[in-house]
Amino acid sequence: MHSGAAQGEWYSQLRLPLILVIICPIHAFILARRYDTTQVRAWFASWWATLSCFIVVMFISASFRTFFYEPFSIPSASMSPSLNVGQQILVSKWGYGNYRFLGHQILRTQASKKPERGDIIVFQHPQSPEVDFVKRVIALPGERIVYRNKTITIKPVCKAKRSPCSKPVRFTKERLADLTVQQFVLHSYQESLEDNRYTVLEDPNRAELLEHYFSQTGRVSGEWLVPKGHYFVMGDNRDNSLDSRYWGFVPQANITGKTVYTW
Repeated sequence: MHSGAAQGEWYSQLRLPLILVIICPIHAFILARRYDTTQVRAWFASWWATLSCFIVVMFISASFRTFFYEPFSIPSASMSPSLNVGQQILVSKWGYGNYRFLGHQILRTQASKKPERGDIIVFQHPQSPEVDFVKRVIALPGERIVYRNKTITIKPVCKAKRSPCSKPVRFTKERLADLTVQQFVLHSYQESLEDNRYTVLEDPNRAELLEHYFSQTGRVSGEWLVPKGHYFVMGDNRDNSLDSRYWGFVPQANITGKTVYTW
């Protein structure tokens, strides 16, 4: 069973800076060889001006990556067919309060944005914060989620003690054509939670691993109550994803950002 780690190897995050480090000195050497020594050198042609420009560009690039947008690679099939192995995703980070650069914590602030149901988010694994995961948000804080027979039931938060809370979140599941993922033939379904529609995969030959599900005190296997400030996430490749069913809830503080673009 594959995990849903989102971030590639550390060196894959250094491609652009590495290219600049290689190309810039070569370009500078070529210009120096062609330079007419009888001419008066302009200020911007000095070594310190070139170095200063390079430092400024690198600082802007690092700041943009730390606080606004960061690319991640998909190393596993846990989010197939929405995200497949080798795909890249662009994650919007501003407002989520968890700002890191190349795995190092730069700043933590109070989150001004919260993920919504159906969002594909990148987050630090609750038990292994050094590992980035990518999953889909299924249940929100305060909701009760039941996952049995590969079907989701979600009951919303009670707004008041006397208000009715029995009506579950609208859920539908429609069979689509079978798909082949890593030589396995899987059933595909269009799943809808409220107004969110996406495709999920299920292995017809794999039973639910109830005995391995995360156990919450006072609740039966396959049923959870999402705590305040936490989220319940799942992979779209349901039988090939290590997610909240197995290790619990994602704290708001662990969320890096929301996926806004894929390629």
